[in-house]
Amino acid sequence: MNLAEQPDDLRSLAARVASAHGAALFPSLAEYLAHLLHATEVQIGEPLDALRARTLGLFATGAIQPNYEFAIAGTACEALLAMPQHDDGAPAEETEDSTAGVFGTALRDSHGEAVGFLCAYFSGTPEITERQHHIVEIAAARLAAELALQRAESAARELAAQVNHLRAELEALARSEVASAATGIHAAPVIRQAIDLEDTAATGLHHVQREHILRVLNATRWVIEGNSGAALKLGMKPATLRHRMKKLGIARSMAPGRAPA
Repeated sequence: MNLAEQPDDLRSLAARVASAHGAALFPSLAEYLAHLLHATEVQIGEPLDALRARTLGLFATGAIQPNYEFAIAGTACEALLAMPQHDDGAPAEETEDSTAGVFGTALRDSHGEAVGFLCAYFSGTPEITERQHHIVEIAAARLAAELALQRAESAARELAAQVNHLRAELEALARSEVASAATGIHAAPVIRQAIDLEDTAATGLHHVQREHILRVLNATRWVIEGNSGAALKLGMKPATLRHRMKKLGIARSMAPGRAPA
């Protein structure tokens, strides 16, 4: 590449970065880097787990190819992902294997962790100039930023799904509570406003109060205390409930299935 041609590669890189967004950025830069480095194939991808990876952009045999998953073991990508950082925290240098005809670099996030890879394959010995090294570094930084953005968006979608799931559960619980209020049988212990039980038979509420307490006692199998007890569901202390039961003439012998005393 002569000096007159050098500005064109940066303009081409800037144009591709500006025109391609999201998932389209990876195959676009794979094609650009293949032409820049005169490589027969360029892979841009990310690990799925410790054993498998997938391509995000693949340029080979003169055209953009479909992405695919593959086993990492024994590949140039495995070496790139395992490449350590320098002791000062700076990213490791690119790797170049002239015997295998491979040149590549890890894509690192803001913490220096390898989140992806860029591998270029050659039919012969790769001859990478210093300028090409710098351009690859620029492209790798942009690709790593796009990967970080996609992962953040994916995490945001997962969080939104969890929030929607919790909202649906709360709405279902609210509907259940409305139904429970209508039947007097509660699916879960909920402290409600206590009924005014100080009214006497003369107020006309004596019978209503008595029947309501009986319904709750039957629903709780005459358990008075605890989280599943009638006292909590009626919104009063167990001692208060026993006092009201005595005042309203409610006895344990009135429980269904028990013989009268």
